[in-house]
Amino acid sequence: INAEYGAMKVFQPPPPSQQEIGMGALAGICSGYLFKKVSKYAAATAVVGYIAIQGASQAGYIKVNWKKVNDKIEDMKEDLTDEISEIALNEDTLVLENEGKVVATARRVYDHLKHNAATSGSFTAGFVLGILFA
Repeated sequence: INAEYGAMKVFQPPPPSQQEIGMGALAGICSGYLFKKVSKYAAATAVVGYIAIQGASQAGYIKVNWKKVNDKIEDMKEDLTDEISEIALNEDTLVLENEGKVVATARRVYDHLKHNAATSGSFTAGFVLGILFA
C-alpha cells in the first residue's frame, strides 16, 4: 500500500534519466558518422583496387587461367544443385539444425533491448542521424 496515494501501485521502474538518453544519442551519432565515413573510404579503396587489377590484367602483368576458373564454377554449381535436390526431397532438412541457439540468442537480444530501451532507442536514433548528416 502506498500511503502517499492511498492505493496499491504496481511497481514501475523509474523513468530513464536524461543522462542515459543523452549518452546513447551521442554514442549513436558518433558511431553513425564514423560508419558512413569509413564505409566511403572502404568503397573507394575497393574501386581503386579493382581498377588497378583490371589495368594490370590488360597490361599483361596478370594472367588468368580461365579454364581452371570455369572448372571450379562448374564444380560449385554441381555441389549446389545436389544440396538443393537433397533439401527438396527431404523435408526434415528444412528445419534449422541450430534453431534452439537462434531462438535463445534472439531472446537474449530482445531482453537486453527491452531492459535498456531508452538507451537503445536513443542510440538507434542517433546512429541514423549520424549517417544522415555525415
